[in-house]
Amino acid sequence: MKIAERPQQGTKETNSPSIPLNSGAAFYRCYPSSAVHLARLLVDNSQTMVKTGKQESAKKKSVRKARASLPKNVPREVEYPSTDEDAAIAQPRESIVTPSGARSQGVAVAGERHDIQKALFRDGTSASQQVHPVTPARPIRHPQKQQQEADSPAKRKLLFGRLVNEVTVRDNVRQVYSIVRKLTGSIGGNGSSGPIYGELTMGSMQKVINAMIEHTKLNKSSRFIDVGSGIGKPNLHVAQDPGVEFSYGIEVEHDRWLLGMTCLNGVLEAASKQNIDEQDTEFIQHRCMFDCGDISEAESFDPFTHVYMFSCGFPPALWGHLSDTWNDSSSQYMICYSGPRHMITDWDFDLELLTQLPTSMHGSKEGHMAYIYRRAPKTTRPQAAVCDPLFQAAWDMVKGNNLDLIKNVVHDKLMEAMNTKTGPATRSKRKISK
Repeated sequence: MKIAERPQQGTKETNSPSIPLNSGAAFYRCYPSSAVHLARLLVDNSQTMVKTGKQESAKKKSVRKARASLPKNVPREVEYPSTDEDAAIAQPRESIVTPSGARSQGVAVAGERHDIQKALFRDGTSASQQVHPVTPARPIRHPQKQQQEADSPAKRKLLFGRLVNEVTVRDNVRQVYSIVRKLTGSIGGNGSSGPIYGELTMGSMQKVINAMIEHTKLNKSSRFIDVGSGIGKPNLHVAQDPGVEFSYGIEVEHDRWLLGMTCLNGVLEAASKQNIDEQDTEFIQHRCMFDCGDISEAESFDPFTHVYMFSCGFPPALWGHLSDTWNDSSSQYMICYSGPRHMITDWDFDLELLTQLPTSMHGSKEGHMAYIYRRAPKTTRPQAAVCDPLFQAAWDMVKGNNLDLIKNVVHDKLMEAMNTKTGPATRSKRKISK
């Protein structure tokens, strides 16, 4: 709504269009002197800003010129001229001594708030007392920290930018996984009740083994058992890295055990054909064996030092027997995928937690937490020399370290399981047998 000004008394109302009070024209019409004053202020301010800008640019130019005249090795402790007057009175000096002890040729600094000659050095003396210049202070890195950084694994960037440690896998481990992949497929083989079987990725299994080497002293003299070994990837992995003395897997599901024996037979075939160099430490190892059996028939886990099990899906009745078997054993370390509350509180395992780490599954990329335990110190038992009867035959065969013997035994068991001595069963052979 437009509001027009009222005409003054004694004047006639004109036919000129109405002017809003909030417009610039109304302001000039009502307050002519103030408008002129405001215009002058604006002009003065603009001139002042232009003049100030020129002064600032001249000051910056003089500072840059003074800095450019100094040599490049002047330390940062030197205070450069901050005003035009300081730059103008700066005089050349033979040598500049900074508080850090550096000497350099260049322009002396004017307007300093402290006397450079009285600056103290590291040893508490002044510049006038110094005969030889002291090198500038540099950040000192501890040799142990430098060695830790050099030994730390390389980082790998994930899809969304998160950095993770690069996992190094040995060549013989990669060869074994390639053989297993050709024999069982990319998913890891089939079998009834397949979802409860855990197939870790090669990188996740390597992370678990690295943690076992660090926290449980897993080495070439260790003996490793996998309860519910499936197709045998963990057993074949530790047989190569670090190359344990005895790698044993027991599986109750016949189809899965058959796949594991097929993979072991392929690995042993590759081991027998390789040319072993004396300097080569990454050749395929063969100290591994699988059995189809029930772990509930075992009375202890002796002679194994490390007990591994992908415990997701174990029935409650099996947990009770595993707890009694562990508590009656001399095994020192257990690696499973159940937390301390389940293992120690619910089932009374004589354990204490060492560490835990996340893992991912093969194919589905499902994640599970791996827990590494050791036997509680108050229940530590001396290492038993007696092997449990359930593992005796496999232990006697593998500790002889005879590749040909292990290979023949595995081949015979595989052929016997397939109901033929001459090769895999076919339709024609089934008709002949009938």
